Amino acid sequence: MSRVASVLFAAALAASAWPLVSVAGQSNQSDLRVPAEGRTLYVDHCASCHGASGRGDGPAADSMRRTPSNLTLYSQRNGGVFPSERLRRIIDGRGVGAHGSVEMPVWGAVFNASGAGGEAGARARIDAILAHLQSIQERSGE
Repeated sequence: MSRVASVLFAAALAASAWPLVSVAGQSNQSDLRVPAEGRTLYVDHCASCHGASGRGDGPAADSMRRTPSNLTLYSQRNGGVFPSERLRRIIDGRGVGAHGSVEMPVWGAVFNASGAGGEAGARARIDAILAHLQSIQERSGE
């Protein structure tokens, strides 16, 4: 199995095992995630390619045909506004005509298929990842 395929397989496996936990710590599929849970999801599903810091320097990045995006610059590149809806569509991947490359998993499908909350659970996970991404945006001059 190729290195990239191994990373994607591990990511899909991790997605199926991640429990839904509410802010209060009780299992509840309708609760939104706190930013710390978004970081956990990011580390589990995104950091292998995008790096722990989100700058596109993860351990699998060198084996990819296309360098993973620097996720810390989205606000700068969008006039100081974090493009959450556009990024939600990219992360979900199911409604995007061109998903960047086949190396980026279609996380909406992976999260939905995991059986943890179905479509609502998939959206909650993506929202949590977006909250984390918004928290790591570089400001001008950093």
